[in-house]
Amino acid sequence: MTSILPTAPVVITPNVLASTLDAGLLGDQAQMATLQQQIATGNAIVKASDDPAGAATMLQLQAGLQRAGQYAQNAQNGVGWLTLANSTVSSMLNQLQSVLSLVEGVSGSALTGQQATLTSTADQVSGALAQLRNLANTTYEGNQPLFAGTGNATAAYDASGNYVGGGAAPARTVAPGTTVSASVTGPEIFGSGPTSVIGPSGVLENIVSDLNTATTASLQDLRQNQLPALQAALSTVEDAAGTLGANQQQMEGFATQATASTAALEQELGSLQSTNMAQAITSLQLQQNAYQEALYATSQLSADSLAKYL
Repeated sequence: MTSILPTAPVVITPNVLASTLDAGLLGDQAQMATLQQQIATGNAIVKASDDPAGAATMLQLQAGLQRAGQYAQNAQNGVGWLTLANSTVSSMLNQLQSVLSLVEGVSGSALTGQQATLTSTADQVSGALAQLRNLANTTYEGNQPLFAGTGNATAAYDASGNYVGGGAAPARTVAPGTTVSASVTGPEIFGSGPTSVIGPSGVLENIVSDLNTATTASLQDLRQNQLPALQAALSTVEDAAGTLGANQQQMEGFATQATASTAALEQELGSLQSTNMAQAITSLQLQQNAYQEALYATSQLSADSLAKYL
């Protein structure tokens, strides 16, 4: 038979009870202070110890928000570049199509010896060439050449039509591991070397020379060599325009996506971080009532207890 030994009674002395009650009061005071700070600041998490898991989530959301904001900024900048590039290339196409119409209208057999007409046509082509060289040096926000690549050049082309840019077309990082080109390089639009439409001894300069020479041979060269070269150059510019249009559409899609992600993260972060005012005020009132009751109970522990006078 197992004997059950009597256990000693647990004795709670007034001092132990007072210490316990005092610790409870301090805890109530700390909780009220936290609630008051949450109400005053509007932040549910004032310090990490308020909600360690929530604080960790908040840090992750803030980091994600920063990344999404940067992607949105990159994409918007890329949209700006591409909008201007598309507009510029559209103007280039208009100039080249006008030149093509002029050249197609020139007949070697009909215009041989008609120097005034040919000179006038040459002047118009020269004007178009000057316009194209100016357009080729279009800058974004006044200081960044659109078509100079990623080199440090202050212009894409010099006054003679030589390409002075370098590297690939600039690109923007718009999502994790994803970049989209924000432009094309000058040679991708105008070609290079003898096939360059705006370069020295290029297609348009050769057309001007043939028109000013105005011989049967030069007009024959105009028809047989320079006209096909101009048509090929126009096709190259059209291809560049297509690339820019596709890139702009893609960049706009990523800009929309990044903006939406930023808004969603901001909403989630706000929901986690913002104080539920109605709930916090109710909790504070309940905590204050509980504190007053605990304070009264503590004061009654002993007539001589200092807690009575708190």
